[in-house]
Amino acid sequence: MDNSISSCFENLVLKLSSIYDKREATNISRIIFEDIFSISNPNSIHNVFNLTDQKLLEKTTNELLQYKPWQYVVGKADFYGFKFSVDNNVLIPRPETEELVDLIIKKHKGEAPSILDIGTGSGCIAICLQYYLKNAIVTGVDICSNALNVARENAKKHSVSTRFKLFDILDTESTKKMPIYDIIVSNPPYIKNDERQLLAKHVLEHEPQLALFVSDNDPLQFYKSIVEFATKHLNHNNGCLYLETSALYGLEVLKLIKDKGFHNCALHKDLYGNNRIVLGSINKY
Repeated sequence: MDNSISSCFENLVLKLSSIYDKREATNISRIIFEDIFSISNPNSIHNVFNLTDQKLLEKTTNELLQYKPWQYVVGKADFYGFKFSVDNNVLIPRPETEELVDLIIKKHKGEAPSILDIGTGSGCIAICLQYYLKNAIVTGVDICSNALNVARENAKKHSVSTRFKLFDILDTESTKKMPIYDIIVSNPPYIKNDERQLLAKHVLEHEPQLALFVSDNDPLQFYKSIVEFATKHLNHNNGCLYLETSALYGLEVLKLIKDKGFHNCALHKDLYGNNRIVLGSINKY
């Protein structure tokens, strides 16, 4: 049996092609070899893996063939130019969320806002905002303590001062105790339970259900709570609210913030043309 690195790479591509298309199987295989074995051009290396690396590759291959996302397998994901630690306690950061981060950074460059990220997960939004808005005071909150541990690890890794705390936006008693912020941002759950069959297997079987799904009866549950919270906890001198949402609910979320008295409301499309980001400001004076 040929155990050269190039042959092992080709074999991994072949095996992954049984569950992914060839291009994606090749991309995932390259990531595995680079992030786990520090090999950036595996198909041209004819050295042989040692026994330890052979066993690690076998274990990694088995995990991938169980539809475990490669980000969880390698323990990290790319987001806005950074590598974030991820595990199955947090959602894998998506490119669409990078657009949300980019919009906030560009709009508030040079400012020193207090920012609250609701449902922070891995902390990717909060940490990127903290890194690029140097004078901001950023807090990330989440209902999952294990997710907060991942976020804290990422903050330490990227040397930022972002603070994280346990918080449930649906707990009205807890929300009363929160301070005032200049910016509130959130990418909350919005997938209905009856839409489960539409999700890819690697998402449905491995990413945290708590961060994905909402009640079929009230898919805007979290948006309603966040918007209500924002009316009381945003700086009333042009405090800004930013919400990522599904293309299915963009217009509804836009109407929701308009009905609550927000100004300068807008709906931004993502790179694919989907209604993705809803924003507005509040000014009661």
